[in-house]
Amino acid sequence: MPRSSPFIRISTAISVVGSLAALSTGCSSSTDGPPKTATVQPHSVSAGIPATSTPSTEGPASPPSTALPKDVESTARTFTTAYAEHDARDGKDGSYADAGARAAKLAAGELVSILGQQRPSQDASWAALRAEKARQSVRITSVVVPDGAPAVTQSSALIRVGYNLTTTPQSGEERHSNEQLALRLEHTSQGWRVTAMPWA
Repeated sequence: MPRSSPFIRISTAISVVGSLAALSTGCSSSTDGPPKTATVQPHSVSAGIPATSTPSTEGPASPPSTALPKDVESTARTFTTAYAEHDARDGKDGSYADAGARAAKLAAGELVSILGQQRPSQDASWAALRAEKARQSVRITSVVVPDGAPAVTQSSALIRVGYNLTTTPQSGEERHSNEQLALRLEHTSQGWRVTAMPWA
């Protein structure tokens, strides 16, 4: 009967979508082990981009860091190191904003002015670092396209940078934590620059 054909098409489409979702789930794999929970740094900022991206079940799996264009990976690594390293010893950084100002050299758009801003919400955590006269150093552990994010193009990239943060007080034991930043990069006349920091 003529009225039954739309229902057949819809049920067939639902079946195909269900099969694709099952295949996508079954075939996806990660060499990084189980997903890690992001630790939000007190000095994190977000500007100019939604916190989440729409997952896609189509296309190839997210490429490993070795598949990223070299200049994209280099900018992401350098920016993250500048942004996340701090030195609270006497005569060094005066606040988290100093690291933001260093990172701003690899940023573009409204993020440039946001990075150097001092925030009252950071005062307590900065005071704790100052009390220890601590230094924080970064070791990058991964630079990848997050699962579900669009592939890198010639003009834009959404990258997640994983890193180990080492806090070294003037006295006492070092502390280590695994952190991550999500970065939106765009290609500008000055090369690749970070234009937003959506939540990881």
